[in-house]
Amino acid sequence: MKKLQDKVAVFVGGGSAIATVALRHFMNEGAKVVLVDVDKKYFTRSEDIRAKYPERIRTFIGACSVQEDMDKAMEFAEKEFGKIDILCNYAGFHGGGDVVSVQKKLWDIAEDVTCLGTYRAVRAVYPYMKKNHYGRIMNFASIGGRANRGVPITYAGFKGAAIGLTRALALELAKDGITVNSMAPASIDTTEFERIPEKDSVPFTPPKGALKGGPGATRGGSFIPGRPLATMDEIAHTIVFMSSDDSAFLTGDCLDVNGGQFMQP
Repeated sequence: MKKLQDKVAVFVGGGSAIATVALRHFMNEGAKVVLVDVDKKYFTRSEDIRAKYPERIRTFIGACSVQEDMDKAMEFAEKEFGKIDILCNYAGFHGGGDVVSVQKKLWDIAEDVTCLGTYRAVRAVYPYMKKNHYGRIMNFASIGGRANRGVPITYAGFKGAAIGLTRALALELAKDGITVNSMAPASIDTTEFERIPEKDSVPFTPPKGALKGGPGATRGGSFIPGRPLATMDEIAHTIVFMSSDDSAFLTGDCLDVNGGQFMQP
């Protein structure tokens, strides 16, 4: 039997590159998915997949920065597919700037999307999962929130906050049959998709001495020979595991998919 057969998932930030690749795997594993994102342009990445599985994929325009949007998205998902088993929170915001130059606007957006957005989505889905005494929640974090590799403080700060929020939610929701976990990838090869710039983000130059991942990395890079980057398929496999019954005894954890980068000093 397929790992996600007849499971219903909601992807918040569902138009992102990694969510699109995860969507392929969810379709292969028998799931039904509602993609939620703030603008229809992000759904262009999944056009071919949606055309192949029109009966198992829906889209919904909504922002994780608006509680009413999240509430309506979950209501839509249950109306379309009858239940909600899985919530995957992919939405995030890089921002930019350093400790002196960071704009309050960017700090506020990063908090609103990366941390509070996760909270709003979980709050909205909770009644549906509680009703069925079942749920898998996956929050997409980053090594930037675990062991900073020279990313903006707006990104590192609130990815770290999302990991802490994950633990708190896991403790609170365990009684309702709901597991809550996060994952923290390092550098990912996203060349399959053209980048769609984040609204309001600004160019960022890592501070001198920052640890760098990715191709050519030395200290701070992957330990796996010839593998500086993870493929999006490798990340998607982990998301499928975290969303399936195979992960039933995993909650409050953060899976580090980074080729060993996190174990470095």
